[in-house]
Amino acid sequence: MTPNALLIAATVLLAALPAPAQSPATQPAGPGIISFPAGGGRPATAPAGATESVCAAAIDWLDRAGAMVDKLVPVAEEAAGRILAGGTLWVSGNGGFADECDYRAGGFPFTKIWSGEKLGPNDVLLIGCFRPNETESRHASIDFVARGYRTRFGEGTVIHLSSHAWPQIARSLPFVSWSQWGGRLHLIDTGAPVGASAEALCAGQLSAAALGWVLHGEMIAAATRRGKTLSTYASDWEPDGHQWDASVAGTIEHPKYKIKPIAAGVIGRRYLEICRKQIAAFAAAEPRQVRLAADRMAGCMRRGGVVWAVFSGHILGRGAVVPSELTRVKMFGRSYDWRAFSRQVPAGDTILWMGYLRYPHGEARGLKETGAAGVIVAVDPGPTDEKLTHVRGHWADYDTVIDLPGYPIRVLPSSGVVQTAQWYALMAETVAAGKPSR
Repeated sequence: MTPNALLIAATVLLAALPAPAQSPATQPAGPGIISFPAGGGRPATAPAGATESVCAAAIDWLDRAGAMVDKLVPVAEEAAGRILAGGTLWVSGNGGFADECDYRAGGFPFTKIWSGEKLGPNDVLLIGCFRPNETESRHASIDFVARGYRTRFGEGTVIHLSSHAWPQIARSLPFVSWSQWGGRLHLIDTGAPVGASAEALCAGQLSAAALGWVLHGEMIAAATRRGKTLSTYASDWEPDGHQWDASVAGTIEHPKYKIKPIAAGVIGRRYLEICRKQIAAFAAAEPRQVRLAADRMAGCMRRGGVVWAVFSGHILGRGAVVPSELTRVKMFGRSYDWRAFSRQVPAGDTILWMGYLRYPHGEARGLKETGAAGVIVAVDPGPTDEKLTHVRGHWADYDTVIDLPGYPIRVLPSSGVVQTAQWYALMAETVAAGKPSR
């Protein structure tokens, strides 16, 4: 066969093949799909280390996320209207996402963790996914949502946060029963990349948490434009915080304070800017300390010890991933359960204390008495010596970051977003420190 004949035959064969299936990126968007803006690309120069790389990826995402705020305003307005009509804000998805929204400084006192209850007509369900195959809440899976089980979701509004780049999510989007949902379903693309790198894992977790808080903030603003002020919790650490929380328990509208109308998008954009600033401060000041902490944790595990991860915050205990290489990291849980275990930790182990605002002096003394080592992340300054390694948190008192006119406490906490980048920086540096040197 001549070359021309071969070319003609190949052309005929190709023409007879079926057209390739559309990629998720080119499939037509449904009426309730909100897409994330395209990526900004890698920095021109490679970051100096894993901490810088993780923080750079987080900052890149936060820069792009600003364009999402205006898209989320109508969703927040719908949610605020339902809540003001007497609804409940339910949260589900990843366990860490649910914990981050539940009884939280700067969050709402009318939030409940969802376990599959039938939604009422004014209820709102906010589902946050940190990774493609979330398993903690079967009822909140993308496939249950896509098919719109009316007996469970009722007439409530459902807001689903996940990356539409994840193939496990993208494959389910064409099956959404939009007519059955009647405009009450909002599938929000968080823009997290595909992959299992520290940067990708960080973005998956950070993106859902940050956009969740943007929605909270825009709900507050939407309520003010209706002449209403949604109640929020204070931090337990600020003066009279417990008394404030008792005063708003069981309320939707604050019984005393009235906030003047706030323009759409202002709170959401400001929140993202503050999170960016705090992560950038961490990236500028803490890489050396993070690498020292990682060297010490890797050395502990190399000698047969265990690293116990203890959490003062809400998001990491059930939301964070331990890299598969770190087989001697124990995810202990919340710090309020630690006292009963603290005196029994073997001297060769290390406590990774993912703290909050104040430096835990009592826990640090206890570690020295048992002979165990400690890596402590907290906003307040603390010592670094032969047994203790301190890493500064770089968020602000009292975690909440948004001032509202005429309202005496700030709203929206940043620590869950900022500490997500810190966790994956610590994990990535510990993996790197555990690799044999060449």
